[in-house]
Amino acid sequence: MPNVIMSELLDTMEDYGFDDVERATLARLVDDAHKELCLREPWPFLERAETITQAANDNSVTTTSTLGKVLGFVNKTDNVVLEPLRTDSQLKDFVYELDDTGVPTHYYFVADTLYLWPTPNAAKQLRIRYLTEPGTLTENSDDSAFLWPAKHDSVLLYAALSKAYFINDDPQGATLQQVMDARFQIARNDLWMKQFDRPDRVIVLDDDEFIF
Repeated sequence: MPNVIMSELLDTMEDYGFDDVERATLARLVDDAHKELCLREPWPFLERAETITQAANDNSVTTTSTLGKVLGFVNKTDNVVLEPLRTDSQLKDFVYELDDTGVPTHYYFVADTLYLWPTPNAAKQLRIRYLTEPGTLTENSDDSAFLWPAKHDSVLLYAALSKAYFINDDPQGATLQQVMDARFQIARNDLWMKQFDRPDRVIVLDDDEFIF
């Protein structure tokens, strides 16, 4: 797999005067900046959609990408919209039914693991939409490990550079942070708006009017 993105970022950071810093250290700064940017908002580029064949008597759900936040979850076999449960509610409110099997109607988390309740009594087709999360980047990370869009890689570069300057107590860090913030706003406006076919509308109603 290609290693172009990380190599170019590290080369550019060295061009900014950090050629005396080990590339592994610079890569850790890129990783830190990448995580901060990706986790700052529920970005559309983090969205994933999967169809999962869940085996009978197995209530733990595994997704292809790292599961961050659930956006929607359905049991397609039985046409049931799965409802979220707090883990403490699942334990206390259903104490007499914790080991039940049947048609899954709810889901809950224990730490980062996603579970169904009740446990499926037969194989089920599940469909889930969720937000994934970034993994850890290293000096040798493939381009596929980057979640932040390449067309806005300048935001990632300036975020990493500002961290490098702050480590050295260099006042240029504040300037780079301002540049990054400006680039971030441009990226944010671009990444959030995917359709211009139907703009948002505000409907003004009188007190006696209703919308059904």
